This record gives sequence, C-alpha cells and structure tokens, in this order.
Amino acid sequence: MRSYEAGFSGSNINNLFSQTRTWQHGDAAANDEFGGDLRKALGAVRARTYLMPCTTDRYFTLEEVEQEAALLPADRTVLAPIVSDWGHRAGDPSRPGQEADAAFLRGKVAELLAAPPP
Repeated sequence: MRSYEAGFSGSNINNLFSQTRTWQHGDAAANDEFGGDLRKALGAVRARTYLMPCTTDRYFTLEEVEQEAALLPADRTVLAPIVSDWGHRAGDPSRPGQEADAAFLRGKVAELLAAPPP
C-alpha cells in the first residue's frame, strides 16, 4: 500500500481521473468503422504487437490476453508472457527483486525495435 500512496499522492487528480476513464471506456471497437466488433477491430491492427502479460497478473490474466492475441494478425503478433510472481507489477525496473523481469522486458523491447517493419 505504501508504494501506491507514494506513487500517486503527488499526482494531479484530473490526470488520475482521466486515466481511470480511459481504462473504463477505452474500447477499440466502439466506433463507426468496427461497430463494436472486437474481432474486426483487432484484426485491423497493422503494427507489430508484443503482448507481455505476467503469468500471475490478476487484472489482465494470461488467458484473457491469449484470447485477444488470437484476434490480432498472427504474422505481426508476439505473445511473450513474463513468468513472474510479481503479478500486475511485474517488470518494474525500480523494484528490488525484479531484475530478471526487467531484463526480460528490455530484451523483448530490443527484439521488437530490431525487427524490420511489418
């Protein structure tokens, strides 16, 4: 709890509110082009995409991310779960004990940046 308080206590409340609204209402399919069809919306993604959920994340579970990955173009999508006990906070480079998670993330970002454009 202390890390959350320290991390957010100095934040502008409007920024936090905006982040919350984005999380609650950020639906890539909710527009005229896709008409609420998530399969169609994710199938239209043209960027190379790395999905890196933590295997123990309880907010965005590996199973849910696997389902979304199946809707993205297979030739441009990499599913690379972070195997970690840190859950939603996995890969935070400022947290002691997460050096392996952070190294995994750095390696995947380097891989992504080194690949030719799709």
